Amino acid sequence: MNYHALRIGALFLLTILSYGFYNAYLPITDPVESNYVLSAITMLKHNSWISPMIYDQVWYDKPPLTYWALMITYKLFGISDFTSRIPNTLVAGASVAFMYHMVYRMSKNVSISVLCAILLMSTLQFWYISHAVITDGFLFLFTLAIFGYSYLAFHNNDKASIIKAYIAAALAVITKGPVGILLPGLILVIYVCARYVVHRNDENYELSKDVKLLFNPLGLLAFICIAGPWYIAMYSIHGEQFISGFLGLHNVDRALVSEHPKFNVWYYYLLIVPLSLLPWTPVICYQLKSINWKDDFDLFGIIWFVVIVLFYSLVATKYITYTLPAIIPCIIWGSEAIINLLFNPNLSKYCTSLVTLPFGIYTCILGIGVAVSASDYILEYIIIVSIGALIFKIARHYIRTYSQLTLLFLLPILALYSATTISVTPILTSQSGIQFTSYIENTNQPVFVYGGYYTSIVYYTKHI
Repeated sequence: MNYHALRIGALFLLTILSYGFYNAYLPITDPVESNYVLSAITMLKHNSWISPMIYDQVWYDKPPLTYWALMITYKLFGISDFTSRIPNTLVAGASVAFMYHMVYRMSKNVSISVLCAILLMSTLQFWYISHAVITDGFLFLFTLAIFGYSYLAFHNNDKASIIKAYIAAALAVITKGPVGILLPGLILVIYVCARYVVHRNDENYELSKDVKLLFNPLGLLAFICIAGPWYIAMYSIHGEQFISGFLGLHNVDRALVSEHPKFNVWYYYLLIVPLSLLPWTPVICYQLKSINWKDDFDLFGIIWFVVIVLFYSLVATKYITYTLPAIIPCIIWGSEAIINLLFNPNLSKYCTSLVTLPFGIYTCILGIGVAVSASDYILEYIIIVSIGALIFKIARHYIRTYSQLTLLFLLPILALYSATTISVTPILTSQSGIQFTSYIENTNQPVFVYGGYYTSIVYYTKHI
């Protein structure tokens, strides 16, 4: 039996079932989710599979891959809140399963690979973004592939892996734009230079091999063939408007002029990243003291993390979703640390302070948030999380195998996030035009909105 494939399938299925739980009751919110769903609906209405559209007009906010996924889902299953979240739920499952697959290829260690998948599934930022109808879930999957295949390519001098990394970059470019190749490209150039500094005295190291690998002609050709057609088609159809609208306004201008000036502070991501890694931030920080700059993976991981955080810190427009790809090496470091803490007798005393206690505090914080913002659901939350915490406490003293370790983390995590998903519905409703639909649908009078415009009103009522 192929246990590797079985684990991939199990992790994928587990993620889509747990992440898809209660999705039918999560309304489409403003201002971001509603733009994507309404664009896909408008594109279907006009049968426009090349030019993104909204309000019956062409717009150049994002490349089409996310819209395509929504359009295909709508054609197959109809338009609803639940079907709107299907693509990102599937992508979340693919990311978790792919995290296991890539780490296994890098380490050949099943335990660390499975734990990486579980930590990714339970990390706050990944959980949040994977429940949202946005492009960042797709971008994370493709960036994860770039990370994994690039490391394998340089570590093993594997030309096939670098071609796969270029293919992943092409998909990233038709998901998010030029940043899908420019940022990973910058990271890899720095990594090649760093490898030269670290390994230049090694007998078997040759800089020319790394340079040839980085600029592999077949990889570049694959990238152009996959990413190029949409850009060429858009320029052929819309000409200078596409250049100024897409590359100018939605890429260059966002980098130079902040959409939300109050968030444009240098320390923004220094606050966001530690929060995004919860509840595993302490154990990841603990592992950083063991970083070995001469180790290929640690060197690549540090460069990957620092460049992404620094790049988006310098960019004027800041969103909490931008630095999601930076967590990839952090998840792997955290998994290594947890394995060492739980199974090394000399380190197990640190397990409570670095793993169990932070997870307990994190659970309590979410519980307080639910009590404040969704008091109608507090009883369900307490019951579900209490069961998960009890299982965690009892199981902690009987762990003897890695499979038991998997269950130790999995059960309370699923309980925690299931309860949280139920409780966020009122919060999302307050950020959605669904709260106004009963007033709008029962009137034939013109509807006026003061302040922020709710795009989701059009999605729910078809009233513009």
